Amino acid sequence: MAMTTTICRRAAAVVLCGLAAAVQAAGEGTTGEGAAFVQCAPCHAVSAGGAHGVGPNLYGVFGGDIAAAPGFVFSRALKKRPGRWTEAELHQWLEDPQAYAPGTKMAYAGLKDPVARQAVIDYLKARR
Repeated sequence: MAMTTTICRRAAAVVLCGLAAAVQAAGEGTTGEGAAFVQCAPCHAVSAGGAHGVGPNLYGVFGGDIAAAPGFVFSRALKKRPGRWTEAELHQWLEDPQAYAPGTKMAYAGLKDPVARQAVIDYLKARR
């Protein structure tokens, strides 16, 4: 059952991230301060007290401990990472989640554009 749940979550994440990419490609939701976060929003909430989705609610994540959102079940791979979510850690994570924490549950290939990564990080920094 656990394996089936993991497969379903990953499949849902891939579909949702694909939808976000399609929305962004169509030019919708790509203006304003949250434009960089549009591809993250299908899987992650970013509101104080908001519920977790496929991924954890990211409100207050910047500066916090890695893999520490209360109530969210993180992969063992990410839980092994010590430290806090700094700019440097977030850049590495967002660029290639599987390289950062091999075996992570995050089914996202990564945000290769450093300017876009910085925009997502700046968005998260403002939500704490």
